[in-house]
Amino acid sequence: MWRWPVVGPKKTLSDNARGKVFAIHAKLISMAAKSGGDPAMNPALYDALEKARKANVPADNIERAIKKGTGADKDGTEITEIIYEGYSPGGVAVVVRALTDNKNRTAKNMRHTFSKYGGNLGETGSVSSFAFKYQGYVEASVGTHSIEQWEEWIIESGASDYEFLEDNSKVRISSERTDLMGVVKFLKGQGLTLDSYGLEYSATNIVALDDPEKILKLYALLADFEEDDDVEQVWHNAEVSPELWQQAEEAMAKTRFRT
Repeated sequence: MWRWPVVGPKKTLSDNARGKVFAIHAKLISMAAKSGGDPAMNPALYDALEKARKANVPADNIERAIKKGTGADKDGTEITEIIYEGYSPGGVAVVVRALTDNKNRTAKNMRHTFSKYGGNLGETGSVSSFAFKYQGYVEASVGTHSIEQWEEWIIESGASDYEFLEDNSKVRISSERTDLMGVVKFLKGQGLTLDSYGLEYSATNIVALDDPEKILKLYALLADFEEDDDVEQVWHNAEVSPELWQQAEEAMAKTRFRT
C-alpha cells in the first residue's frame, strides 16, 4: 500500500474522520473557486464539487467553501497547497500534500511528525525528483463490461497504462498528468461511473522494508499524518508484506507507539 490515506467515501467513518474528509473537500473547493464560482465556467470547481458530493459533503459546507474561494466571504482565509518531502527510518521516501491556511503552523507540524519517528523533512524535490512520478490515475469498477471492452476504451482514452485488480473486478488506469482530464472525459462519455481520479506521486524507486521496528515507525508516521487536519494525501515508496503491515497495525491498535 503506497498511497495513504485516500480522502474520499469509505464504508464507515468516525465523526473525526468524517469531519476531516469534509474539511479537506471544502479546502479543495475553495482553491478551485479562486478561478470563479460558476462550475459551468470553471472545470476545476465542477470537478471539486463532484468529488465532494460523492463524499456526502453537506450542501452548507460546499456553499461556504465556494464563498471563501471567490472572496464573497470576507473573513475567509486563503487556502494554499504545499508539498512536503522527507524520509522515514529505513530510507523510505515520503511525499505529503497539505492544504493549509497557515504555512508556518503546517511546516512546524510536518517537521515535528517526521522527527518524532526518526525521520527527517527534506527540501522540495529531495525525494519526488527521483523516487516518484507525478501522474494521473483513474479507478473504477469493471461492472458488467468485459475486460476486452475496458481495454479498448482505455487505449482510445489516451491513457498510458492500466491494471485489473481484485479478480478483475476493479481497474486502475494511469496517464500523463496533462492527459488526465481527457481520459476522464472520454471514459465518462462512454457512460462509465468512476470511483475516483486525480493526480498522484507514483513510486518508481521501491524500498523493500522487512524490519518490524522500522515498519512500525512508518505506520505510526502515516497514522499521525492521517490525523493532521491539513494533510490531504500521503505517498511513500516502501514495499511491506501484508503480514508485517498487519502486525504493525495490531501493535498500533494496542497502544500508541512511542519513540
